[in-house]
Amino acid sequence: MTFYINAWLDRADPFISLHNRHTGEVVARFDRHELQACLDQGDFCLQELCNPCQRAQQELVKCLLLAQCARNARCQVEGLFEECSDNCRRFSRSQQPQRAEVLPFRRSDSPAVAFDAPQLV
Repeated sequence: MTFYINAWLDRADPFISLHNRHTGEVVARFDRHELQACLDQGDFCLQELCNPCQRAQQELVKCLLLAQCARNARCQVEGLFEECSDNCRRFSRSQQPQRAEVLPFRRSDSPAVAFDAPQLV
């Protein structure tokens, strides 16, 4: 599968998108905030976009794909965490403290039962 990079950085809302060369499908898109986060984290740098070397472009595509996967995984984990937190809050609210009555468990052959049983004399 081959890709091409569409980078619009000199506009009010800059973005970089990665497309499947055969279908034109957008595989990854980084809007202003995601783009800034990737640059801050060092996922890639803007100079890599200008490098005409095929190997450098392949590495850039790999970095973009990995950044997209990491972002998707982070969103899924955050969603699961929020869902778990909501479930825990609902569970703790629905559980009212109740008085627990503890009944002692005694086996019929236990020595304690023998002392409690009436003695025949």
